[in-house]
Amino acid sequence: MDYNKIEDAVFKKAMEFFKDNAVNFFGIDTKIVAPADTEIKNVDIKTNYTDYLFYTEDNNYLHFEFQTTDKKEDIKRFLYYDASLFYKDRRKIRTVVIYSADIDEAQVHIDAGSIKYDIEAFYMKNLDGDEKLEILKKKINNKEKLTNEDILNLSFLPLMSSKVSRSERTLKGIELANSIEEPDVKLQCLTLLYALFDKFGDQISKQRFKEVFSMTDIGKMIRDDGMKEGMETGKAELLIKLLNKKFKKLPQGYEEKIKKLPTSTIELIATDIFDIEALEDLERYF
Repeated sequence: MDYNKIEDAVFKKAMEFFKDNAVNFFGIDTKIVAPADTEIKNVDIKTNYTDYLFYTEDNNYLHFEFQTTDKKEDIKRFLYYDASLFYKDRRKIRTVVIYSADIDEAQVHIDAGSIKYDIEAFYMKNLDGDEKLEILKKKINNKEKLTNEDILNLSFLPLMSSKVSRSERTLKGIELANSIEEPDVKLQCLTLLYALFDKFGDQISKQRFKEVFSMTDIGKMIRDDGMKEGMETGKAELLIKLLNKKFKKLPQGYEEKIKKLPTSTIELIATDIFDIEALEDLERYF
């Protein structure tokens, strides 16, 4: 099972919802028009991916980072990202850093002589996660329609201030999201929680999160899709092994062609394998 492909699909869906609703939630006066590539080429630092990066309507960048720690190196890393982006595309960059409830003050300015750099900080400690959890519980139990702001509030619960641990808040968020009856809203909440927790969760909490997530309706659906994909991939690999054994070695490019074939064609080749006398006979299946 290719979990990377499954997670890519989850992250893509989360990104799409974030794109459409984050500016309103964080009070940012701009309009996002499309996601931008978060990978920064040729940056010689350990982490070379931004968290979220978007193109705005004025043809500039809006850059989001989620932080659960306040290290002095972080703002220098953001400066490096933004300088690299500007060097590459000559677009202005607006960087908003969302700090979890553990942080109540962070460095937002660098004075490097001829370089002056500023970020905008949004402190999640100012949002009462326990209060919002109760409001969301009532709405969901009463089968009220959730707004996009509600969906983001539910997704951001683990980062808000609370009397319980971040891991506990996250698990409560998953359980609450999984109790939503409307399938599309449930999917939006769970995918956002999954994508965001992947960024700010510690290893133990991530493992527990994925165990709980896998038991939700959407988690089961993703797992079943992954198992189906894995079975189909396995059939292709088995056929390639059989053909290599029969013909000693497949010509270059044949393995990739076989992997791209539908399952029905792979099964047909396997059925006909004893009647295939020459490699050229495989061409009719492609």
